[in-house]
Amino acid sequence: MKRKPLFSTALVLATLVTGCDKSNTADQTSSTGDTNSPSVTQNVKDAATNTWEDVKDTSTNAWSNVKEGATNAWAGFKDSMQATKDYAYDNKDAFVAGASADLNTLDQKINEMADKSATASDSVKADAETRIQELRDERNSLGKKLDGVKNATEADWNDSKAGFQKSYGNVKDSLKQDWQWLHDKLNS
Repeated sequence: MKRKPLFSTALVLATLVTGCDKSNTADQTSSTGDTNSPSVTQNVKDAATNTWEDVKDTSTNAWSNVKEGATNAWAGFKDSMQATKDYAYDNKDAFVAGASADLNTLDQKINEMADKSATASDSVKADAETRIQELRDERNSLGKKLDGVKNATEADWNDSKAGFQKSYGNVKDSLKQDWQWLHDKLNS
């Protein structure tokens, strides 16, 4: 991504440095006949080493930014998933509203994963499509559990809520694992 322009720039700089050093040392080497001046060789080595360090630093910084962005995204995702709070039956409507919002967030993350997988190789794309379909199936099952929570009576509220919360946690974990899998495949 950014490596090609950085590497190309470094290569041009190394060539210029080498060219400048050769032209500056042409008068000196013409009298001695030494065309492999140690200063030219050292300058090329220094330029290559500096370029490599720049590439390494840029790659490290890019990886840190990606890692930080993913961590922040999942932290925000986790914070937004407040439907699993311990609501009493009296707060059923608030629980259902929060759970509905969380399902919308799940849908959004699944769609983002589908969009991201479109850039993958054919074999990764095929595996991703299978995983995405499994996530959508789990999400649809979770929607049915939410319908059960909506229709729960005070007598079966705790069981309905607990069933939803458990399934919700499983879907969320599956989504997180599948995102990590896709990230690893795209960056290998």
